[in-house]
Amino acid sequence: MAMKRSFLQVIALFLGAISLVNCSNAPSCVRASADTLVRMPAATASGCPVGSGGGGGGGNGACSNTLTPTDVLFGQTSTGAITTLAINTPAGTNLSLMCTTANAGLGAELAVANVISSSKNFLYALSIQAGTIDGLAIGHVAPVTLTAVGPAFSIWAANGVHTVVEMQADPSGRFLTVTDAAASMVHVLLIDPNLGTLKEAPGSPFTVANALFTAVGTTGEFLYVTDQSDAEIRIFSIDVTSSVQVLTELTAFSPFIEPTGNPSNAPISMQINSAGTFLYTANTASISFYAIDPISGALSGPGSPLSFVPQFNPQLLTMDVTGSFLYALGQGFEGVLGFTMNGNGSLTLISGTPTAGGSSVTDMLVNPLGGQMYLLVAGSIDVFTIDPTSGALAPATSTTTFKSSSTFAAAKVQ
Repeated sequence: MAMKRSFLQVIALFLGAISLVNCSNAPSCVRASADTLVRMPAATASGCPVGSGGGGGGGNGACSNTLTPTDVLFGQTSTGAITTLAINTPAGTNLSLMCTTANAGLGAELAVANVISSSKNFLYALSIQAGTIDGLAIGHVAPVTLTAVGPAFSIWAANGVHTVVEMQADPSGRFLTVTDAAASMVHVLLIDPNLGTLKEAPGSPFTVANALFTAVGTTGEFLYVTDQSDAEIRIFSIDVTSSVQVLTELTAFSPFIEPTGNPSNAPISMQINSAGTFLYTANTASISFYAIDPISGALSGPGSPLSFVPQFNPQLLTMDVTGSFLYALGQGFEGVLGFTMNGNGSLTLISGTPTAGGSSVTDMLVNPLGGQMYLLVAGSIDVFTIDPTSGALAPATSTTTFKSSSTFAAAKVQ
């Protein structure tokens, strides 16, 4: 339980970060009611948001409505405003504030669903306190637009005791998963591929003790859920076409028990490699990997856990877009470790890591087009380049600093 508490403390940092962008007076930031967003017209250069000095604006502190980025980064301010940052590719060393924003309920989680079947992108913002998810269609035009897909989706009664750890979109953009550790539940929310609206999937929410993180394989056939308190990984098959129950636990080999049987070093978060052949788990003081059976989804192994001296406590894992490097975000001020992912699933520590050691890093995200990593350091979004050969992270020269009070998400828009 101690490890879960420490992770939830990290989540709490998202809510306490301070933002420099205030969208309360802009025409594109109007909220019709507590649960409804009005349709937003295309923002103008004189609209919101506008930063001050070098602390939140783009180019002399002003936003731009003329940029045509290939991909964008979204962050949420402490007021609930979602800002859109243009990623300058291929250099990727700067972010620029776009005059495109929307309001959502204050929360800790943002997620982007890239819907393959309709080639549309949707941004979702979860408000833990209100128990709602705001959905926004991402317009692929110049400038990029954010348009509410309808009233906020209510995921639970506001007076319940809930602790959300993660909201994640599946790789094909068919559904969102929301883990609720306090209620021991996993919600599966189906995404309308054309409208972006949400509905609870048949059989959802599903009871999964102490549910922390989920992972969906590249084929989208299996869902993995960590139960860190019991040192287990629960394995489910997925059938989004089912009218009865979209998730079915594969009881022949689920729950998968952490082989050492040591709950103090049990799995927290997970990452599946791009080939869908290995599942990596961030544990209390190590990283383990397991082979995935492509037919049944069963796990086997482990690969020898990679332990850290002095102790490093990985909380979150992510992978670069080439599938060559794995990154682990540590607890507190431990920074980010990087690893080369070898063909047999083993990991080799990248020289020079951890990155941003001694700083409070609470989220990390890879540029969807590759080449850059974005770290949320003490509430500021810091840009790092990824060396294509070694995987090492190096701070990029950035002219402007942007803030976020939540996790952030990215989407390709061209």
